[in-house]
Amino acid sequence: SFRAPNLRENFLAGQSGFNTLFDPCAVPDAAYNPLTGYVAANDTREATTLANCRAEGRDPTRVGVDPTVGNTIQTSSTEITSGGSLDLNEETSRAITAGFAFEQTFGDGFDVSLAASYFDIKVKGAITEPSAQFILNDCYTRQDGIRSQFCDRITASNVQANRFLVTDIAAGFINLNRESVRGIDINANFGKEVRMFGTNVDFGLDVRANHLIERSTLFIDDNGVGTLDEDVGEFGLPKWTGQLTFTADIDKFRFTWQTNYIGPVEQQADGIDPLSSAFGIGPDGTATGFVGDTCLGAGTANVPGDGIYCRDVGFAGKYFTHTVAVRYRDDSWTLRAGITNLFDRAPPLVDSNEVFAIANTAIGNGYDYNGREFFMSVEKKF
Repeated sequence: SFRAPNLRENFLAGQSGFNTLFDPCAVPDAAYNPLTGYVAANDTREATTLANCRAEGRDPTRVGVDPTVGNTIQTSSTEITSGGSLDLNEETSRAITAGFAFEQTFGDGFDVSLAASYFDIKVKGAITEPSAQFILNDCYTRQDGIRSQFCDRITASNVQANRFLVTDIAAGFINLNRESVRGIDINANFGKEVRMFGTNVDFGLDVRANHLIERSTLFIDDNGVGTLDEDVGEFGLPKWTGQLTFTADIDKFRFTWQTNYIGPVEQQADGIDPLSSAFGIGPDGTATGFVGDTCLGAGTANVPGDGIYCRDVGFAGKYFTHTVAVRYRDDSWTLRAGITNLFDRAPPLVDSNEVFAIANTAIGNGYDYNGREFFMSVEKKF
């Protein structure tokens, strides 16, 4: 496929406005003492974030600090400019799909249906308009050690009370060099009618599984150096998801049990922060006051072998939820009743400094946030 830039992407009039943005290079409140200044032991930011800020000429132990008033701030009113660009190239893509389907009845009415499909899609030069906060985060919080091309779109200065905060961001349209997605979708269905207790019971089992192999973005800078960002296994993009549905039909009744599965995920697909006692102690001098991290054990932080281990919770394990339902149907009436999230499985808790979360609950990743729920419906045809 081929798509040239549209009129808006080429010729949208230049415009600017102000928005309040979070600056990853700014000193956190917990890491600043008005009397002694920066407190490294209370800084929960990643070491890679601190290194990225320094690489861009910004001191992460001073940004946001105004010693004349004795405080620090992490947000600033930033001017954001956007508009069309005549430097955009056309975007192209290619897609490959392949699959098979198999259906067969074996022996005494045992029905089997299997299907699988493979997809491989690559989009080159995809035209996008990155948000200002995305530009900041990609520049300063990426953890692969490669400089983001978005850093060139950021301007920081000391005009805001000598705090050296971000003042301007160019957020217009841009070509992404390549986006890729590959995966396999699997569907299986089994059916068998069995004579039980003097009546026929029609059993069914439906299995759906999705395996994500690749979801990557490639950036190439002006010097031809490529940066590959692979997101498979991160939040929102687990390697495996699936759904299993078991049904049993008896006359006008149907019993259903459904299980949903989300595979384990982590902030970075190449590994989570290891258990370590090197994160330091909290503002109150104990592990319970440690900001942003989870600490286990008892003892004194920063003392090897003393029992306290702190880590950034930027990961979640396997997640299962179960739903049960009963349905009655005749010629004109349909009644349904059931329970979702039967075992009241809570969503995994994470460190909000690591994963986008509200009240330590990762948002927008397919988890059940409502707990166990009961439902019932009645339908009448006239």
